[in-house]
Amino acid sequence: MHDLLRATAEICIQIDKARSRAEVRDILKPAASIVGAVFVLFGMRTGRSITPPRQIVITTYPKAWQEYYDANKAYTFDPVINKALQGEGAFRWDGLHHDERQVALRRESVRNGMEFGFSCADRGTDGSMAILSFCGDRPIAPSTEQWEQVSAGVVLLTSVTNKAVTRILEASAKTFGKALTASELRALEVLASGSTGKEAAAILGVKPRTIRYYLDRAADKLGVESRKEAVLKAVADGIVDTRQFPPAGFKSATD
Repeated sequence: MHDLLRATAEICIQIDKARSRAEVRDILKPAASIVGAVFVLFGMRTGRSITPPRQIVITTYPKAWQEYYDANKAYTFDPVINKALQGEGAFRWDGLHHDERQVALRRESVRNGMEFGFSCADRGTDGSMAILSFCGDRPIAPSTEQWEQVSAGVVLLTSVTNKAVTRILEASAKTFGKALTASELRALEVLASGSTGKEAAAILGVKPRTIRYYLDRAADKLGVESRKEAVLKAVADGIVDTRQFPPAGFKSATD
């Protein structure tokens, strides 16, 4: 267990030095095996230091599970998210799934090698909210002593990751956020999620030509030649995120 705590501390040091979300993901991958898991997911909603607020997901979860989760809008009833909203610290997934939709989600998790898992919730001083989850196909830290050690290390890791990703996003905001308006950011986000220009206009309550105007301005500010390139660069640079963590009800639950 001393080796586990030392390894977790080293991961925290690396995370604290990370300069991109991709780097955070690559550092978190070995953290999964350190705690006896296979997959890892970090999700957060940014706090007051980032405007407009961002919802971020960094994950190595199986693609098939992610597609099921998004297609069924499982974020609206996921008991792990509900549990995380109730407080801070680490908790196991055991016994959380009850109603029909939750049980179906549980079955899908098992089918994708995610039978055993736990999560840790963290709230930053800036109002940010984060969840770090680990899971796999074998029991994780089954003994009480193991669980105490693992949960203590992951509480620290969740806090450090929350602060690191916030710092990375703040740096991105300094580069792009002051140049891009909230409307331009929202247009990029909606289009990055797969909507057409006409659909984006309906979602934002503006005319299609206004969407084109937003994209043209964004392309100019991002240093690219076309609207399509503006969307691709916004996603690649982490300026917008196409996945929501979690969406409906999140803000009111944490403000």
